[in-house]
Amino acid sequence: MRRRAFTLIELLVVIAIIAILAAILFPVFAQAREKARGVQCLSNCRQMGTALALYVQDYDEVLPMGGNGAPKPNRWYDFIEPYQKNRGINACPSAPNQRPGQWDVGGYGANINVMNWGCYLERDSWCAFPGRPLAQIPDAAGTFVFSDCSQCTRNVIGKPPDEWNNFIDPGRPACDWQVQPPGCWDRDGCLPYTQHDDWGNQSRRPMPRHQQGLNVVYADGHAKWSRLTQFLGPMPQGWPYGHPNNTWDNR
Repeated sequence: MRRRAFTLIELLVVIAIIAILAAILFPVFAQAREKARGVQCLSNCRQMGTALALYVQDYDEVLPMGGNGAPKPNRWYDFIEPYQKNRGINACPSAPNQRPGQWDVGGYGANINVMNWGCYLERDSWCAFPGRPLAQIPDAAGTFVFSDCSQCTRNVIGKPPDEWNNFIDPGRPACDWQVQPPGCWDRDGCLPYTQHDDWGNQSRRPMPRHQQGLNVVYADGHAKWSRLTQFLGPMPQGWPYGHPNNTWDNR
């Protein structure tokens, strides 16, 4: 009995089918992996929120400062470290190149409106409120304290939020300690997203690394995922002051 082999056409058809299936399935697998990383990041944020809540209870309901010029430990993630299991939760799994270092946290930043730079030298009298008391925050459940963050280059100025991922600084992608909200504590018209100082402070942006969204920790300790455009509101000023979605208008 004669055995019939595959023809070249049949072989090409099989290869084409496999290629089509791969093109369909690989993005699905990639999305599933990113979803898993986003879930792990949210777990990190919940643990940091719990650590923050424990810290606040021990310090008369005052949030830690974001950082200061003192020798280490001198950053918010140093201050809450005794209340968390390990520093590993300070690293976002979707930002493998933003591991915690001597000065940088691993992909998360603190809201400077409630956890700002603290005084270390006497001449630093301008840093009057590094860590806000919870009593000064009318809506603790609606005021963010930490979020996904990356250091961007000055080229990010003027770009829409859904493009910010394209402007992460390759030389120093991790945030130093803070994430810059689009508005200041009071109503004095601060527009940080239109500026870029020598330190790049205004370019430490909330980063949509989890399916066009980011994970956020709030002052009462809870954490949730938010779509970046819903979190920020219209650029460059963000949500108008007093808007229910505004998480940095705390006066």
